[in-house]
Amino acid sequence: MLILTLDVGTTCVKAQLFNEFGEIVFYSAKECKLKVEKNESYIDIDALIKNVSCLVKESSKLGKITSISFSSLGESFVCLDKNDNIIFYPMLYSDPRGYEEAEELEKYIGNEEIFSKTGTVANSIFSISKLLWIKKHYKNVYEKIDKIMLICDYLGYLLTNKRVIDYSLAARTGVFNVYKKEFDEEILNKLKIDKNLWSEPNLIGTIVGQTTTTFAKQIGLSEETKLILGSHDQICATLGAGVSKARQAADGMGTVECITTIFDHPIKEIEFALKGYPVVPFLDKYYCTYALNYSSNSLVDWFKNKILKGYKGNFDTQFEYLEQFEGPTDLLVLPYFAGAATPYQNSLAKGAIINLDLNSRNEDIYRAILEGTSYEMKLNLEVLKDYNIELDELIVTGGGSNSKKWVKIKSDILNLPISTLKSSEGGLCGLAIVSFKSLGITSSIEDGINILVKYKNKFTPSNEYKTQYENKYLKYKKLYKNLKEIN
Repeated sequence: MLILTLDVGTTCVKAQLFNEFGEIVFYSAKECKLKVEKNESYIDIDALIKNVSCLVKESSKLGKITSISFSSLGESFVCLDKNDNIIFYPMLYSDPRGYEEAEELEKYIGNEEIFSKTGTVANSIFSISKLLWIKKHYKNVYEKIDKIMLICDYLGYLLTNKRVIDYSLAARTGVFNVYKKEFDEEILNKLKIDKNLWSEPNLIGTIVGQTTTTFAKQIGLSEETKLILGSHDQICATLGAGVSKARQAADGMGTVECITTIFDHPIKEIEFALKGYPVVPFLDKYYCTYALNYSSNSLVDWFKNKILKGYKGNFDTQFEYLEQFEGPTDLLVLPYFAGAATPYQNSLAKGAIINLDLNSRNEDIYRAILEGTSYEMKLNLEVLKDYNIELDELIVTGGGSNSKKWVKIKSDILNLPISTLKSSEGGLCGLAIVSFKSLGITSSIEDGINILVKYKNKFTPSNEYKTQYENKYLKYKKLYKNLKEIN
């Protein structure tokens, strides 16, 4: 058996081929640029499809592909007419178009009702806000829309002629009822949007069908190849970290840090969503949410490139001299260099380095950055605890997880055991885990994790600097409110 998994991002497609023993027999990635029209940027879906095609053809040279599955970015969608022509390309979630429409959603329907059904509040990042923008500004285009699909279900449609989207990815549209597991007809009726424009929701790992289209045959897939329903890239990366049940979490220490926490109960307090935390379906009986810090590895890179003026070296050694330290520093860093994410939701917030003096060294500032980003996630976990979301362990991924000092600091500050992974491609591994279960190679998600997820290091919290970290954290919690007054 050969199981092909593909992660489709904004400008890059990655592919990994597994055999039935969990061994990786092929890996490749292809990049493309954004599509620019009239000074506005879109995801170049044609270029992404070309990359998918190339990667499938390359991997199929190793043998007949048993199954294929995709993970993709959320929110961005493609509009098709009745002849399946693309009539509007996917906007980026960060595109400001849809901001006014989100405000109108809040006024017209109300965040209370929206949250009680979708697990979110009105926000310009969600698909619905962008769709309402199209409806308002491109009425002639909107009237021709016959299908709306996010990237994952669109690729599946090209291969099978079936329109199916998983629950977690559907939740990124802003109109999916996360409790009933269906697009919310009441909200859509109020907005005068046909529910049938969206794909059919189903559980991740569902076998959608066989890849029987002309396009599927052209890129090297046979009629025996099965399409297994994938999900939002964040969900797949979480599974690929070996996280599958309540009280577990995956921490992506990338440019932006995101802790995905799993819990087993619905949340009804709207304050949860107003602090930036969504309620997202996870597998068949759990939910998850995302705790974010916009300045994680990006803050380390800022220090390296802008302050140290481009300190060079390979990934394993570039911070070698900076990491020659023991114990906490007297400095405090508020890591809001790109604004504050959860729980403050303040895009205008600014970062700060406190307690500098003439004896402060590069190593001290670097260490304070590692501590400050860890304090920020401790703050988020404390907020989540107010909603009965607690953790027993954490799995870290992303570039930051390669720093043993950083992970050890995080373990001590969060007072949690933390493990790192051998593989950095968690999303592709997550897809393989659900594919193994769907194909009957394993009997459960947990069995797939045991086969496919390989851990590298485990860090346990120590008491050596516990009092110092706790005292610094008390000071850290006061920083945002005190500095907000002078921003």
